[in-house]
Amino acid sequence: MLRARRRILRRGGRTAFYAIHPAPGLTAAQRRRASRDGPLAVAATRPHRDLLQAAGYTQVTPADSTAEIAAVTRAWIRHTDANHDDLAALLGEACVGRDRRLDLGQH
Repeated sequence: MLRARRRILRRGGRTAFYAIHPAPGLTAAQRRRASRDGPLAVAATRPHRDLLQAAGYTQVTPADSTAEIAAVTRAWIRHTDANHDDLAALLGEACVGRDRRLDLGQH
């Protein structure tokens, strides 16, 4: 996928690539769970920088957006909880049931 994307990119063009990485300090069991339950990119066996460079990308600039994503996720959970009844009526309880809440702290 990365090579195909690079091939259609105009010369001098730029693109953004986001990846989710397991948090540092996870136990072996937690890392296996992240690989099993998370997006496919979490299970990558090589660093994403290496994969991008192997696909022909020459200027790879990593940026950590963990704090921003966590803030958006917490807000999404707060708003989902606050609007639970309306969402359940629209989407069904199975989609928004209270038992589906995530514990991300600080929400």
